[in-house]
Amino acid sequence: MNILLFKFNNLGDSIVFLPAYQEIRRRFPKSRITLLTTPREAELYRGPLAPEEIVACEGRAFSTSYRRPWAFARWLWRVRNRRPGACLVPFDQGTAAHALAGLSGAGIRVGAKLEPARLAGSLTEEVPIPADGRPATWNWNSARALARAAGSGSGWTDEPPAPDLRHLLPGGPRPAGRRRRVVVHAGASSALNKWPTVRFASVATSLSRDFEVVWISHGAGGGPPPPGALDAPVSSISELAEWVAGADLFLGNNSGPMHLASALGCPGVAVTGPSARGWDPCWNRDRWSVLRHPNLSCCPCERIQERLAGCVNLARPMECLDFWTAQRVEQECRSRIEKGGGPFR
Repeated sequence: MNILLFKFNNLGDSIVFLPAYQEIRRRFPKSRITLLTTPREAELYRGPLAPEEIVACEGRAFSTSYRRPWAFARWLWRVRNRRPGACLVPFDQGTAAHALAGLSGAGIRVGAKLEPARLAGSLTEEVPIPADGRPATWNWNSARALARAAGSGSGWTDEPPAPDLRHLLPGGPRPAGRRRRVVVHAGASSALNKWPTVRFASVATSLSRDFEVVWISHGAGGGPPPPGALDAPVSSISELAEWVAGADLFLGNNSGPMHLASALGCPGVAVTGPSARGWDPCWNRDRWSVLRHPNLSCCPCERIQERLAGCVNLARPMECLDFWTAQRVEQECRSRIEKGGGPFR
């Protein structure tokens, strides 16, 4: 059976989908799997569990293809030419993915729908949002439903395991005797999830008195490294993974690199404001401190099923993030480091 998977997303969304993909790959080793994804995130799916084919395209170009008849026709030709027997359309995929799945000719079309992608008949089985509200669980349940429909649904765990990311870490063990390392990533794909970069810089400089601080300069809003921090420009997910896997602490927003750190087992501190609780670190949770305003009635305002358009707190905009001073975050970092756990390797 040929299996077609749609996953056009940013880093964090792709990482919480990766366990679902990898389990499908393990359960259907003789199937031809085609993955449609974005160019940067394609790196996540390499290694021993790689699909037979990766078709990469920028997310926006794909998601808007249904508005351009000739572009959509080319995608439809590609999809039908693969002769899929099953399609998986995760909950965060849009109209183009649902339309192509519905027209693919596949007898099994499993997934979930958000409101903008309500196309009648695109799926043969729609998977509801899970009780825990976690995207990783929703992806996992969707993959299980596809496997069940294809005759291999038994023996699934209730919760998704951390993804296998060893193919991103080709280097050797971390040298012994080095100072404890803190990796700071101040960016996020959404401006609403960004704690002020100047505060990240203040924490980084202060921590650099006692630790080796690495400032990841790739990503929206990261900016130049502050005094005392080592500049670490990265151009790939594997380069980012190398820095994070060797760290004693990750500090960042609720972002893709945060989910990468969680999957790698790196202890961390996440400054999170409007992000839904389902987007909290999914794996190794006992190693993480999630900083969320303790008593703000509107926090968190994001919902997994809805895109957040703006801050709903008109009296004190972005109070959920502004609440966290550099001093408070530094204290949380030092406390988390002292709790130990050490780097991934």
